[in-house]
Amino acid sequence: MAGGITYEVHARGIGWLPAASDGELAGDMADSYSVWYRVHSQTHGWLGWAHDGEPAGTTGLSKRAEAIDVQVLPQGQVPRGYDASRAACVNG
Repeated sequence: MAGGITYEVHARGIGWLPAASDGELAGDMADSYSVWYRVHSQTHGWLGWAHDGEPAGTTGLSKRAEAIDVQVLPQGQVPRGYDASRAACVNG
């Protein structure tokens, strides 16, 4: 099953902004912040961090996502405990 999340922002004095999806920021924040997220997967535990639309979780392994941790951080900042060597997505 494929899917995604699409959302819109209504800015005071501006109105509705174009839709954003799958980890993109909407409005003025898009130029200043990144959306970081990681998935807790069945049998794998917490996987590494992904950001701004990168894939996260497992594919082809029939493992459920048990939790999602999401952080919005200033551009250039990484989440506490970030380790670039940890995979954010595990493929079967």
